[in-house]
Amino acid sequence: MTVVLFASAKGAPGVTTLATLTAATWPARRRVIVVECDPSGADLAVRFGLSSRCGLSSFATALRRTGSPPEIAPHLQQLPGGLDVLVGGRNLEGGDSMSITKALLSSAASDAGGPWDLLVDVGRVVPAASLPGDWWDHCDAATFVLRSDVASVLKMRDAAPELLTRCEDRAGLVVIPTGEYSSAEIERFTGIPVIGEIPHDPASAGVVAGGRGSARRLSRSLLVASAARLAATLSKEAAIFSKEEVTVDGPEPLASWGLGGETVPPSSLPSSRRSGRARLSGRVRNGLTNLSTRISPAQPEAQDSSQEVLR
Repeated sequence: MTVVLFASAKGAPGVTTLATLTAATWPARRRVIVVECDPSGADLAVRFGLSSRCGLSSFATALRRTGSPPEIAPHLQQLPGGLDVLVGGRNLEGGDSMSITKALLSSAASDAGGPWDLLVDVGRVVPAASLPGDWWDHCDAATFVLRSDVASVLKMRDAAPELLTRCEDRAGLVVIPTGEYSSAEIERFTGIPVIGEIPHDPASAGVVAGGRGSARRLSRSLLVASAARLAATLSKEAAIFSKEEVTVDGPEPLASWGLGGETVPPSSLPSSRRSGRARLSGRVRNGLTNLSTRISPAQPEAQDSSQEVLR
């Protein structure tokens, strides 16, 4: 079992979308859930027309009712294509939030079908003490997403000492290169290693966030290739910290999310991943149709959120 946090120190650089896309390209034969723990709200429910009553809120209710960790499966919902998500809830704070975290970890580790990997979206977490559910103490890796502009880099530098104290060597940065600083400069400036870059691609990010767009363009995009690289990196590095023995043999691509299809250009993939590129063929047209129609034009909030880069 692997637990990876996705967070930001400033603004909304796309934590939810990156966590979701990383899960969609997570290594094959590993069960994975996107857990939405951002206190600011449940974006996935809005974007994909999911119920806000089934998720962390219902899991917490079951925990209070029984006093023991409930099974996760009854509280999961699926994105088009089948990616499992635990939709976030509001008003889960303090001791209640910590007990929910411990119960969720216990249930994920002991599930009858095998352990679940948890990719946890915790949103903006500065100061580090604001992180809900005490996830710092339970994660195998903590991924911080930032743009490469001056304000974002300075905010991350200011937050770095506290984050490194809490996470030690489990922290890593994912950079969206929209500013003037390179990843190498950001790494030197913050003292936190850069473990990946995600391209500035509003069109592809909009599709991932529930908007309309081209399946061919998305599946062949550098955004997908970059997410697959990040998934491979995180699954292997987190396994080291959790002392798991894991074989990573190619991404479980967007087909698992109903968006797999045209292969990502081989030059966009690291050489060790190219053997798995054929697995990127799948249900593109059906998946994209389902995905794009789940959010209607009558839902302006979802439409607005899909227009932001990796929001």
